[in-house]
Amino acid sequence: MEVFSNQEQLRLFLQSVLLGAGLAVVYDLLRAPRRVFGFGWAATAVCDAFFWLVLLLALFEFNLLFATGQNRYFVLAGAAGGAILYFQLLSGVVLTVLEGVLHGMVRFVAGLCWLGRTVRQRWQQSPLVGKIRFFAKKFEKPSSIFRGKGIK
Repeated sequence: MEVFSNQEQLRLFLQSVLLGAGLAVVYDLLRAPRRVFGFGWAATAVCDAFFWLVLLLALFEFNLLFATGQNRYFVLAGAAGGAILYFQLLSGVVLTVLEGVLHGMVRFVAGLCWLGRTVRQRWQQSPLVGKIRFFAKKFEKPSSIFRGKGIK
């Protein structure tokens, strides 16, 4: 069993605070679409299960790599503290920005759909479409020139 000095334990604690803040950012990345699109209970459950899976894997990996596989309860306390700090200081700003980006993406896609519908309606109302259909019907009929030679 490896013994950590006080300096190493402090460094590990500060790293766990950053881990907690990073996990809180992941939670906000999953929370913003739920708030914008109004997910139902099933999609919310899938997002929550995904978050808990990421959280457990991150804590497991952190304990293996940085804490040499030893359970250190101050790591959990540091991660919780980092998440609390993030939620108190930055979460509101990050959520506002993410929701703005998502609303902008929705408006952009809606604008593309409107543009596509408008182009399609104008194309169908164009006199050129009737002429193209007329010539297309002419080419659908087999030509009399090639009938005698076995070509359809």
